Amino acid sequence: MTTRGAADNVASLPREISAGIFWLSACLVVRDGARLVHNHNSCFLIVGRDSTVLVDNAMPSGWPDIRDQLAAILRGRTLDYLFPTHPEAPHMGNCGPLMDQYPRARLVGDLRNYHLYYPGAEHRFVTMAAGEELDLGGRRLVFVPAVIRDLPNTLWGYDPDARVLFVSDAYPYTHQHEAGQCGMTAEEMPEAVRPEDTDVVIERALIWTRYVDAEVVIEELEAFLGSYPADIIAPAHGGVITNPKALTAVFEAGLRRVRRPRD
Repeated sequence: MTTRGAADNVASLPREISAGIFWLSACLVVRDGARLVHNHNSCFLIVGRDSTVLVDNAMPSGWPDIRDQLAAILRGRTLDYLFPTHPEAPHMGNCGPLMDQYPRARLVGDLRNYHLYYPGAEHRFVTMAAGEELDLGGRRLVFVPAVIRDLPNTLWGYDPDARVLFVSDAYPYTHQHEAGQCGMTAEEMPEAVRPEDTDVVIERALIWTRYVDAEVVIEELEAFLGSYPADIIAPAHGGVITNPKALTAVFEAGLRRVRRPRD
């Protein structure tokens, strides 16, 4: 890994973040005054000896990027499983074209309501509950309960051997970055992530946080991390995190910033 601000070592995507685990992204590009800046919409491919699984798959607008990055990693190998962490466009928006391109791929996870999105494809659904796992050959993906849930059927993923945790909408930070910085980890970015960088996703997407005591959520998160220790945290809406302790503190501070509704 590079050190903060090491511009000569800027990483491109796809990027291998741990042996056999690859980071892909189809960033959302927005205008900020005279600049075009990027916001992460990340997903992750886990490659086992026997099978492969893609965790999340980005918005439909990102299909060309995801298609090309995935092909560059697989190099003719098939995609066996698609694990959308929940049925929302930034996380399952490319299930359709992916199932078309990889006709043997099966959809896995908490799949309630997915028959409404993909009628006729139910024979390719494999419902998984928290605590169950996929054996990929020499490595596993464990489905774990999501502490931060965007929808009721949100699940997280965990590779217990590599100690990589896939957290969907948790640890979000709209840390706008330049086009050449898409593959930089949170720790490699020129500026450190601040609690206020989490505001947009927490307050606009995770509306329920306004009605729940942040300390209750934080206590649940810390208990979870005790059960599923992570060396790397892989969020959908932020760079990969290689210092979980520091970024957990930032995320918890972000939860405490949430503005409560008035009575």
